[in-house]
Amino acid sequence: MLNGIPGLVSILSPAISGGKDVLPGITFFVSKDGNDAWSGKLAVPNAEKTDGPFATITKAKDIIRGMKAKQPLSAPVTVMVRGGTYYLDDTIVFDQRDSGTKDCPITYMAYPDEKPVISGGRKITGPWKTHSGEIMVCSLDEAKEGKWYFRQLFANGKRQTRARMPDDGYYQIEEALDGTSFRFKEGHFEKWSNLSDVEVVVFHSWNESRLLISELDVEERTVKFINPKARHVIGWSGGGGPNRYYIENVFEGLKRPGDWYLDRHSGELYYWPVDDLENLELIAPVLNQLVRFEGGIKGRNIQYINIRGLTFSDTDWTLPENGYPDCGDVGDIVEPSAITLDNVRYCVLEDSCIRNVGTYALELNGEDNRIIGNEIFDTGSGGIITRNYGDEHNVFLYNHIHHCGEVYPSAVGINIDDGGGTFSNNLIHDIAHSGIYTRHWATGDQLKERSNQEQGLIIEYNEIYNVMQKINDGGGLFVRDSNIIIRNNVIHDVFSYSDRCPGWGIYLGCETRDTRVENNIVYRSRETIHVWHYDRNITMENNIFIDGEISQINYQNPSNLSHENVRLVRNIICYSKPGSLLFRLSGERSVPIESDYNIFFYAGGGELVSRGAPGLDSFEEWQKSGFDENSIVTDPMFVDPENDDYSLKPDSPAFKLGFKPIDISKVGLRGRK
Repeated sequence: MLNGIPGLVSILSPAISGGKDVLPGITFFVSKDGNDAWSGKLAVPNAEKTDGPFATITKAKDIIRGMKAKQPLSAPVTVMVRGGTYYLDDTIVFDQRDSGTKDCPITYMAYPDEKPVISGGRKITGPWKTHSGEIMVCSLDEAKEGKWYFRQLFANGKRQTRARMPDDGYYQIEEALDGTSFRFKEGHFEKWSNLSDVEVVVFHSWNESRLLISELDVEERTVKFINPKARHVIGWSGGGGPNRYYIENVFEGLKRPGDWYLDRHSGELYYWPVDDLENLELIAPVLNQLVRFEGGIKGRNIQYINIRGLTFSDTDWTLPENGYPDCGDVGDIVEPSAITLDNVRYCVLEDSCIRNVGTYALELNGEDNRIIGNEIFDTGSGGIITRNYGDEHNVFLYNHIHHCGEVYPSAVGINIDDGGGTFSNNLIHDIAHSGIYTRHWATGDQLKERSNQEQGLIIEYNEIYNVMQKINDGGGLFVRDSNIIIRNNVIHDVFSYSDRCPGWGIYLGCETRDTRVENNIVYRSRETIHVWHYDRNITMENNIFIDGEISQINYQNPSNLSHENVRLVRNIICYSKPGSLLFRLSGERSVPIESDYNIFFYAGGGELVSRGAPGLDSFEEWQKSGFDENSIVTDPMFVDPENDDYSLKPDSPAFKLGFKPIDISKVGLRGRK
């Protein structure tokens, strides 16, 4: 199978020899060597070059739209895109006129064994000259004229670093003066020549602000910012101590290979090359968005359009004139996404790639769509945003999402911003914030209240690791919703930036309810699972929780709230770090209604200890209170825990308690053929 179509190579053999009838139905071609004045019906131009493929996808789209205006489609339509990079001048826009039908879908796909790239960028070729040392400079007329200002630069497909201070890590404020100003430590700020263009990224706890300077007093060491009306201000009491921050877009921060700086006023681009310039293809974005499906009002959806095997690359992000306040909560939705599919049904994005973009890669609003087998990486924000107001699940299957949150680190791998869906067999890693996140209430910049919770969420067979890299208070899976099944996921190495608001393997936050957590394996995290803030009707069964640094399960509530009907049954919970707790509790109001038939094992030796509920600190006291009366404290007998093989040996005592083996052979991308 190639690009999801069985036998595609054999079907295409006439195209390779110049035949016209290629696929069943109607086929058009797009090529770098094409011409939008041609018919688009030939795989390669003829010898006289009087006919051949189109030059652009937009032309193919418009031709199909014209065909449909004359008469309904009677056969499927395929647009095959030859290899090469297609630099866009404008976003490709689809509307209802571009829809296919169930029997006659419209497919835009890569030609077999070729890799077409749809780019929103432009090559920068110089001429370059030496500025000083290893730093090179070239002049961009459009930048000088105010027609082109970019915030991202890519060399051979890899993101280069916009000049910043410090080179690595963060500064820390010395003192918050008010919500929009602070005192800084000696040497952190100077009266830079481009002070009005300098951006300061200030971290709170689970989100960040990107601020612009209004006043700077170097002698007093104070800086004040234009007020973007942030929900979380500098010095906010929930931020966990003095804010950390870094300074971006400062020429003086250009100190190592890969650093670059664009002077908005002179139009000069300064760059410290990572290799000889003749070996580098430098691309800077022109567009913020590559593709937009404008589905319009409900009932006038865009339907039955498939995209397969295409790569989408090189978009930018823009900063509001007063700066970016924060997302108000978690998930960091900054518009527009590189690809937006609005009000769509029965559409497919498959085996494609979205990379090197400034915001989220994909935003999907609709129902009964399929997002399958795509790779998403190097994004300024997160991977995918999804909303569903209908009855049928969208399906997100076998996607590889990684290295997200380069500009807005409070973004997440998959943001379920409304409705339900099925999220299965995805591989998600190296994310600034959470792997998968879902919310149930509105925020200042995310105005839609979750309105379709009854549809339900299925989150299963995903592998998630190395998340929470730049931010606090999140998890591998971070849910705040109802009617959820979380099963057969493998989640590991979840460590927030600091332990003030830990990173949890699974975070059941803020009124999570009517939810089952079963057959998951979670290992190496600050805490393995967090049950927080009036959770109700939660069952955690047949999971393996390994090595939470602080504690294994944190049952937590504000002082005025209690959990309701939380159950922990037939789980294996093991840990080894000295000082780690079995449970963290917020008094008796946070304890589960049932905890039993579990295996506990402290490999470091010593007693199982909990904290936060007087009289329940020791495991003996815990059992005397009626919890875990049938549970046992013993080695569960993993096959090879040193190499993260947590399958059980045949004589494991867990089986006597009714524990069922957890098969991870199809977790993540393992199960795709």
